[in-house]
Amino acid sequence: MTTTYTPGPLLEAARTTPTALWNDSSDLSELKQSIAFGGVGATCNPVIAYSTIKKHLDVWRPRIEAIAAANPTWGESQIGWQAVRDMSVEAAALLKPIFDEHNGRNGRLSVQTDPRFHRDAKALADQAVEFHGLADNIVVKIPATKVGIEAIEDATYRGVSINVTVSFSVPQAVQAGEAIERGLVRREAEGHDVSRMGPVVTLMVGRIDDWLKHVVARDKLFVDPSALEWAGVAAIKR
Repeated sequence: MTTTYTPGPLLEAARTTPTALWNDSSDLSELKQSIAFGGVGATCNPVIAYSTIKKHLDVWRPRIEAIAAANPTWGESQIGWQAVRDMSVEAAALLKPIFDEHNGRNGRLSVQTDPRFHRDAKALADQAVEFHGLADNIVVKIPATKVGIEAIEDATYRGVSINVTVSFSVPQAVQAGEAIERGLVRREAEGHDVSRMGPVVTLMVGRIDDWLKHVVARDKLFVDPSALEWAGVAAIKR
């Protein structure tokens, strides 16, 4: 695939700074535009997939009907997750040239595990392994909860590149990083290659901002609005 890049501040930032631009969508048209701006990654989860399906009903209605027809015993959840898988595979294919160019450092699609498994570490790890098998450049989201930390180590040991999510504090990030390291060490000790794995820990600074804005509005607090834009950064720096 030949990419035609779009000059501008995003492309300049991507090329001249350590910034790695990710697209918070797996909509193929949006992802193509993001790549043209210098984007090197993207995300897919049920909410994002639903938004894409609603936006492109002409494309996805027949595809979902075909999934349902091919799997007559499946319920809505199973059909929906298959749509997520299909969407993820297609988005990952768009990013694969970037993945190859950067030797796995960039060009990944991040796919979220099912939040209904939040109490089951084995189910999270098993689904992570399944998603990992969808494409070479998949990275799988697992939350930095007590159960999630266990799943992160297990999935890493089994060869999955993890994107730690639901991570709002330095202690969470440290524990997640330690779990990843334990998984990598165990994997290497058994002679498995880890050179192409690309685990990351995401500190969700913006989500802290979002929550504080909600609290300010809910409790009718008087706060300088500009302070809220930096609240997450301030909290993480502490």
